Amino acid sequence: MSLLSHLWHRLVEWFAKAVLAGAPEPDHRPALLDEEDDEARRTSIHDVTLEQLGVAHWSSHAHF
Repeated sequence: MSLLSHLWHRLVEWFAKAVLAGAPEPDHRPALLDEEDDEARRTSIHDVTLEQLGVAHWSSHAHF
């Protein structure tokens, strides 16, 4: 086996382990959230989205 082939196989093995290690764990929470949690999550997502839009907008302007 050539050196490049050996290195390639080691890289593939490392990448497979890295991908599996970074995989999210299954969610064990109940599938149905009560309405308060749902509304809080919706508000949080809305606020973060508006903040990100503001940052993206102002960072697109040239700074003199």
